Amino acid sequence: MKNLEGKLPLLTFIVAAFAAVAFTSPKEEDPMYGTDGTYWYLVDEDTPPGSYQCDSQEEQNCLFDAIEGSPLPNQEDRKFVNISLTPIEE
Repeated sequence: MKNLEGKLPLLTFIVAAFAAVAFTSPKEEDPMYGTDGTYWYLVDEDTPPGSYQCDSQEEQNCLFDAIEGSPLPNQEDRKFVNISLTPIEE
């Protein structure tokens, strides 16, 4: 019995760590939006690489948190360039 009492804190820690990992769902990335000045485009985890780019250009913003939303951090002075995305229907 004494042997079990010594290992009880370790066993509790292992069960708690397992529960924390097993019952935590992965956070999906929030969608981002880009505009070419006329149309808005959805950019998310399903967007194929190379379907848009952010070129350097002063006083422009590349990606936003919503349509007509705020620019995302580190997206200032970069211009959104659509290569193959379909515009969002408004």
